[in-house]
This record gives sequence, C-alpha cells and structure tokens, in this order.
Amino acid sequence: VAVVEWEKVLAGSMTDTQKAQQELVATSVNALAAEMMAELTAALDAGDPSAAIMVCKEKAPDVAANVNEAYGVKIGRTSHKLRNAANIAPDWADPYIAELAEDPTYVAGPNGELGALLPIKLRAECQMCHGPVEEIDESIMAAITEIYPDDQGVGFVEGDLRGWFWVEAPPGEMEAAEAEEAVDTET
Repeated sequence: VAVVEWEKVLAGSMTDTQKAQQELVATSVNALAAEMMAELTAALDAGDPSAAIMVCKEKAPDVAANVNEAYGVKIGRTSHKLRNAANIAPDWADPYIAELAEDPTYVAGPNGELGALLPIKLRAECQMCHGPVEEIDESIMAAITEIYPDDQGVGFVEGDLRGWFWVEAPPGEMEAAEAEEAVDTET
C-alpha cells in the first residue's frame, strides 16, 4: 500500500472544498481563541495572575474538546518552545514548526482533510507568563515551575512567534468518498 503524505497547499490553488475547509479552520480557531481569552481574562480579573496558568493547564483542553465537538475538527495549540508537553502537534506540522513558519500554512491530507498551522504572536498581556524570565513575577514563575517543571515557554516579547494553532478539518463528502474508494481498490 502506497503511503500518501500531507502536501502543502497554496491559498491561491485551493479547491472549492479546501476553501470551505479553510473557512471551517478560521471559524474554529476564532472560537477557541475567543473562549480561551475569555477564560484567561476572567482569571486575571479575579486578581490572581497565577490562576491564568491553571486556565491554560486545566481549561484549555476542555475548550479544545468543545471546539472539536462543535465544529467537527481536531484542534490544538503547539509551540517550538513548549510549556505543556501534551501540546505536541500532529506529525504533518513538524516541518513547518521546525522552520518557524510565521505565515498560515495549509496542507492537504491523504484522505482529503485539510491541515492548518496558524501562527500565534505574543500579546503584551501574555508577557506576564511568557516574557523574559527576569521580568516574570516571582509568584508566577514559582507556579509555572511547579506546574510545568520542563517549561520552555518563556523568554518571549510582544510580537514574537509564540506558537501555533493547529487544525485538521475533515474531508469534504466527495473527497471522503474518493479516498474510501481508493482504499477499497488497493486492498
């Protein structure tokens, strides 16, 4: 059986199905980002900056699961400097993470799915947990060290590439049927 790789797709050469998948990617990422920012803002407004760390650890997976279910995508966050080892991206994203892709990247999957890697730039308010170590409050740094003993997610300044949202949009109906037919003829 031939192994079909994920192949990079340029925005200008996307099929209509891939354009629809791209819209689904954007909608699902916007939903994840909005819900995460709402959770983080609520934690910060409560007056305990270290509570934001627990939002990322405990609530982020639930938020991602809700978006997965609501939009029918696989979605997550990753980085070249991980804070949470559980945030590893799918294999297809590895080459783009290694090259520190700063532009949205789309790849066509072997069964008609569309993978997307969308950059996350560090916002000013995120520096309190991800900024230069010497600028992070001692109590916040202590919480980070306790919760993430292997943390690499510090040393960033506003505007730096912090990481990416990764999304896998399912194949369109036509692509799924064609992929299934191709598997049937190969077996």
